[in-house]
Amino acid sequence: MIRSPIQGLLFTGLSAVLAAESRAQGLLSTQGTIVAADGDAVPGPSGAPMPGLSFGGSGALGDNPVVDESGRLLFRGRISGGTQTATTERAHFYGSSRADLRMVVRGGDQAPGMPAGIVLAINGGAVASLSGVVRLSPDGRMWWGSYLNDPVGGTIDSTHDEGVFGGFFGAQAKFVQQGDAAPGTVGATFVQTFTSPSLSTTGINREGRIYFQGTLTGGDVVGTLNQAGLWSGLPGALELVARRGSAAPGIAGAEISTASLSLGSIAQMNDAGRLLYQVTLSTSAGASPATDADDVALMVHTPGSGSAVLVREGDSVPGTSNGSSLATFNASSGDNWTPGISPNAWTRTGETLFKTELRGGDALASTNDLALCRAGVGAPVIVARRGAAAPGTNALFEDWSTASLGLSASGRVCCQATLAGGTSTTGDDTGIWTGFPGTLQLVLREGTVLSGTGGSMASHLGGGQLAINDLGQLLFPVTLVGGAVVGNSLWAWDPALGLQPIVLPGDTLETSAGIFKTIASFAWVSNNDAAGAALGFGHDGRIALRVAFTDGTGAIVTMRLAVAISSGMPYCFGDGSGTACPCGNSGAPGNGCANSIQAAGAHLLATGWPRLSSDTLRLLGSGMPNNSALYFQGTSQQSGGLGVALGDGLRCAGGAVVRLATKPNMAGASTYPSPTEPRISVRGLVTGPGTRTYQVWYRNAAAYCTAATYNLSNAIEVVWIP
Repeated sequence: MIRSPIQGLLFTGLSAVLAAESRAQGLLSTQGTIVAADGDAVPGPSGAPMPGLSFGGSGALGDNPVVDESGRLLFRGRISGGTQTATTERAHFYGSSRADLRMVVRGGDQAPGMPAGIVLAINGGAVASLSGVVRLSPDGRMWWGSYLNDPVGGTIDSTHDEGVFGGFFGAQAKFVQQGDAAPGTVGATFVQTFTSPSLSTTGINREGRIYFQGTLTGGDVVGTLNQAGLWSGLPGALELVARRGSAAPGIAGAEISTASLSLGSIAQMNDAGRLLYQVTLSTSAGASPATDADDVALMVHTPGSGSAVLVREGDSVPGTSNGSSLATFNASSGDNWTPGISPNAWTRTGETLFKTELRGGDALASTNDLALCRAGVGAPVIVARRGAAAPGTNALFEDWSTASLGLSASGRVCCQATLAGGTSTTGDDTGIWTGFPGTLQLVLREGTVLSGTGGSMASHLGGGQLAINDLGQLLFPVTLVGGAVVGNSLWAWDPALGLQPIVLPGDTLETSAGIFKTIASFAWVSNNDAAGAALGFGHDGRIALRVAFTDGTGAIVTMRLAVAISSGMPYCFGDGSGTACPCGNSGAPGNGCANSIQAAGAHLLATGWPRLSSDTLRLLGSGMPNNSALYFQGTSQQSGGLGVALGDGLRCAGGAVVRLATKPNMAGASTYPSPTEPRISVRGLVTGPGTRTYQVWYRNAAAYCTAATYNLSNAIEVVWIP
């Protein structure tokens, strides 16, 4: 049974409660914040309106925004009024509302970090110079592309008239330029179109590391055999990760195939700068050529350490034995295997989720030869498999949409799947599921009537956008049919609140006092933000949308999903799923390592609201001996969320540590803070939005495991909001 979303929403301007059979409006109508709308005055870098200029013209706000963990959006807008040209009528903007919106950079400006006189403009000025595709790191570092021109000095020509720029607001700089020497090559230079960066293969993380696929010319380039590569690193210190037609890093004796002109469409980075990418290996070149049965691999590049194989075609898949052998990652028939990776499938903890075919072992063609697998530290884990029962139905899983897979840092997955068998028909054979391996739950099934829509049903649920954040919330579009509300809609799902409509067909927004406009369409970005969140859907529930109205105008809008109770994001478990406990003393799933009185280990839970303006967050530790327990806060996840052995357990909360309080355990449990103690945000010196990590250190019996007399719980990461 799908729980009803919030009931009884009011139409803006109506005083009567909607009748039960009538349609509601989505949450964006009542809770959305307009950041910019057609007709608004254009703010300058200081935020003050620029005289005579406003957002306007064809597609004035027609590019999708991206959001960082402070809730600020980055987007390109079109300017009207004054003496605009094709060069100067576009600019990038950054802010969380109309009140704090600022101009980042404008077409025609001096190019950041370049010699005086070189401007952000295309030679001749016939088209806009600034790219509409932008990226934003979790901590607010920007990435954008532009054409370049030197109208006076004439130093710019077509071989180096494009570049990528970015950085924090107010400190923009050049990252890389067409014509720059390509690191790791002999005399080759970059030749690709930096003004059209791909959201799938470019980005920037919170360390300021960038990554991109590049094409080359000159130097050691030999025709089309080695003209493409993948680079990452800090601007000015880029590192060649992999190159077409060259030795495959991390795979001794192998070379990367020259059969394709690119390295593929997978490149995603996380907070630690670890880069997930795919290579196809040559079956004829190299000291140890691959075969057709093992020529594809998912790789992970770690700064300073190089690349290593995450999963390779032909590897065995745990849990697929037929009694004598295991199934392998291979196509069911033939050898054209490739992992199905979504646009956001690489977590801050270094795990990915992918769709794969299986061959051999217990895999039977068209029966159970397809699976979803989670891979990272340790052996791959099957999350779901073709032919297995689909929870919430009497049907079986048949297939999954590659574009609609998601994974959070806690290991929670989400997916869109098709069904077969049971009583499923073409009218209800797709759905969305979320959960952990073995505990998936149905979120929404095709054919389900959705509350607040006047009897409308969810149409086919396959191939659309789908994102998950570290609160376990989902965001996805649904096409509604058969009732009072028909067309494209946007929905969210929360583990406690269930389904909630964000945008429904016919919804209105108050764009100015007393002026309501009807939403015609919406769009958002589901690609990875280098912290495992979608660029348009943050870990704190923040959504960034572009909406178009029926009158042809548009707006950039944001809102934050509410949560009924904040449990934070648990991570770093001493249950054998990650870093091993010091003495093999694994606890229960989701807990810390086993201790002297509790084989399941200690458990830390967070409840309440991590809101700086009204902090009600509480930490609850359990499963500990009746000794003292130290509650402490960190600013990061130790060792990328995997933790390190310490005492009888794992240290998981790292960075700058604050000791919150020492509490006595009674009946194996304790809580911080009590009603009379300072709030966590006060004691932890949390003064602005962002993430903090929490853990409990406690006394353990002597000589239980190591010579130490202490242990630790699992950890929790909390996203603090204003």
